[in-house]
Amino acid sequence: MSEISEESQNPSIRPSNLKDLIAVISCVSIAGISMGFTLPLMTISLDRDGSSGSFIGLIGSMLGIAIVLFSPFVPACIKLLGMRKFVIICMLAETLMFVCLFLFPASIAWVLIRFVMGMAVAGIFIASESWINHLAISSHRGRILALFNISLGLGFASGPLLLILTGTDSWLPFITGACICFVATMPLLFVQDPEMDLESPSSFNYFSFILIAPAYCAAVVLASGTETLMGTFFHYYGSRIGYAQPDMHVMLTLFFLGGLIFQYPIGWLADHMNIPKLLLLLGLVCILCIILTFQFSHIILLFKFLLFCWGGILTSIYNTVLTAVGHEYKGADLIAANASFGFLWGIGGLMPLIGGQATQAFQEEALMYVSLALTILFVVLMIGSLTKTKIRKTNYN
Repeated sequence: MSEISEESQNPSIRPSNLKDLIAVISCVSIAGISMGFTLPLMTISLDRDGSSGSFIGLIGSMLGIAIVLFSPFVPACIKLLGMRKFVIICMLAETLMFVCLFLFPASIAWVLIRFVMGMAVAGIFIASESWINHLAISSHRGRILALFNISLGLGFASGPLLLILTGTDSWLPFITGACICFVATMPLLFVQDPEMDLESPSSFNYFSFILIAPAYCAAVVLASGTETLMGTFFHYYGSRIGYAQPDMHVMLTLFFLGGLIFQYPIGWLADHMNIPKLLLLLGLVCILCIILTFQFSHIILLFKFLLFCWGGILTSIYNTVLTAVGHEYKGADLIAANASFGFLWGIGGLMPLIGGQATQAFQEEALMYVSLALTILFVVLMIGSLTKTKIRKTNYN
């Protein structure tokens, strides 16, 4: 508590200059573009070539498989290379993979390329989230992380819109993605590594953290799983209920755009409310949004509005969990917690495998059922966490 109080009274403890902010925002924007832009592009291309729903699900899940396998090694990579150099390497790898998607259009090649892209995304996510959480002042952490995640949301939202401009049947979308990644790497050349204590060992690893904070971890799987499912299967869903491709691009953009609008006000709430109770409230609202979204999917204006609200609440859950972790962990523990989140983000990224199989049984409705199941799981664990906390306080008193 003394550490938090001291930090709140003296913001200069964690200087965050403009160069640092530009660098981190660039990293997060690229991570968002990689998912928001690449998944719909690959899904449309594969669907056009006659690939099955199961294979499309496999391609979508390669991101998650890579994140699961690589995340445990990220803390060691950061310690070895330094935060800045490690992120630069990840972003250049992402640039190269966009080019490879165009040069090697074979389905098997795309599986491997998508795996490497997942490794790069894992590194960018874990390093940048640790970086910005380290710089954040406790009294404004929720709002600072909201601004951080707005940049991620901009990446997601711009991805489907870029497809409207570039199309999906030429070299242009692939080269566009590579150029954006490369240009965004430049600000990192002009910043220094953050002053974090990386020499002291962490008090837990990525797996044991799941046992320490299961509800927080479920929130990460929820956010990752739902966003990956939407990026992978929303066009599959929309085409089968009668929407044209341009309409689906706009709808998916609205889903990710909701995260931009909701982030800051809910970040403000996280700075002024009990965070576990706020997370439970957000989970319950998210369940309501899912049910209403699919119930009114044939009323286009209402459907767009509900997608916008659903995406906003979903992204805010993830931001609120990051705020809680930033309050509770520092240094190597903070990176270890974020590595665990990266691992769990990868687990959520495997949801298209489940979604692909679910389409065989439920057709387009599979998207709703899997998303709803993830949200209910999070709410149940959040209720359990609040109940345990209440019992501990009662026993202590």
